[in-house]
Amino acid sequence: MTIVVPVRLAARDRVTQTTSRALTASSVLVASQQRPQPEELVSMRLYLPDAGSPAGMWGKVRPADAAGEFWLDLVDIVSTVSARIAALLSRRGPSIGGVTSPHRSTVRYPTAIAASIESGKKRFAAKAVNLSSGGAFLRSREKVEVGSVVSMKLLMPDRAEPLSVGARIAHVCLNGPRHAPWSEPGFGLQFVDGGDDFRERIDRYLERIGPGR
Repeated sequence: MTIVVPVRLAARDRVTQTTSRALTASSVLVASQQRPQPEELVSMRLYLPDAGSPAGMWGKVRPADAAGEFWLDLVDIVSTVSARIAALLSRRGPSIGGVTSPHRSTVRYPTAIAASIESGKKRFAAKAVNLSSGGAFLRSREKVEVGSVVSMKLLMPDRAEPLSVGARIAHVCLNGPRHAPWSEPGFGLQFVDGGDDFRERIDRYLERIGPGR
């Protein structure tokens, strides 16, 4: 089932914060350019949207199916984590702007964060108009290809250094979103490679701007 949740992968001296592409009761499809070796065991944390602690487990890498993504079979998963995954799979995604998404499991918050995108030899400015722990939507008239991986920097309001992350173009809106066709076009991004600092700063910012703040 196509479900997007943040994922932390650690293997030997490699650590990356990324996101899932699909999730089943026994496996997860991960989007990442940092590909482990087939059959390699990887320590994992899934940031499930149930307000619990990150779900820790091990994953065994399958041979890659496509560039930039690979399946991990869940190994030695405890019953409590299995129950949390089953609960997520049994329900639809959160309501966003009055529209329920069956795929995205992380809540999007409206933002106005300056961003820069680098794709090959092209570099351009954009604005992140909504943000979640798994991705963002950027306003931009630049042409990008769905499935391509770009480098993104977000000028976060915490006044620290720009926040850098690899991201995959998930979808493109040429005429603005369906519920607001008069607005500027843009594209959705799924975070695919970042460090622990990236996850900490994103989560800290979303906690600050979330409901009740």
